[in-house]
Amino acid sequence: MQNRRKIVFFTGAGMSRESGLPVFRGDGGIWETLDVDKVASARSWYSGRRADCRERRQAMLDFFNPLRRAIMEHQPNAGHRAIAAFEDNYDVTVITQNGDDYHTRAGSHNVIYLHGEALKNTSSANPYTPLPIDMSEPDIHIGDKAPDGSQIRPYVIYFDENIDKRLWHKAVRAIAEADYFVVVGSSMLVYPAAALVASVRSGCRLIVIDPGEVKLPENCRHEFLHIARPATEGLIQLRYELFLDEKKL
Repeated sequence: MQNRRKIVFFTGAGMSRESGLPVFRGDGGIWETLDVDKVASARSWYSGRRADCRERRQAMLDFFNPLRRAIMEHQPNAGHRAIAAFEDNYDVTVITQNGDDYHTRAGSHNVIYLHGEALKNTSSANPYTPLPIDMSEPDIHIGDKAPDGSQIRPYVIYFDENIDKRLWHKAVRAIAEADYFVVVGSSMLVYPAAALVASVRSGCRLIVIDPGEVKLPENCRHEFLHIARPATEGLIQLRYELFLDEKKL
């Protein structure tokens, strides 16, 4: 039996826009109106020597808890399901910058949540070990303790915080073996995740699905196909593009 060709999908906030979640960068993005340092930085969470540490953490939870509830209330969109359907014919890995679980809910089996998973908790002392949440009472409160005794926090990567090395190496290995690397809904500007785009091997076909203008990371000189459509429409066209590729083999 012939080995199936390998596709890596690299997805960002634009992937979940069609599910009703907000985007973080670009026009209308959350970071245009909110102070990143106050609501999403490791410096704010780990500020124990400051007198206002409790207030800083509370501000971060006031931002995160409604976002978590929104993820729970909304559903995967047709684009998430389209990516899962590629598993019928290809060996698929999804690398996502998103904290929502929509790829998994849509049926994808091999998902690398590079920036963490918003529907899980972790401890402040051991932030790379996930803990389950109570889906009926998902909010985190100041004073909630992890088994190690430290304050519970979201299992997400804050700004100024390192990505879990295990997930990073898994993502790099998947990209090294990919025949196709497909970017959907990501600005490709956030490092270190954006460095993954630059690591695409020369024999891999790079495809970017985005309705707007596309700019690759500065250190990426790879030729690419730009499908200038929103996520779901672009994934439908991608199916046709890959069909044409397979006919050439």
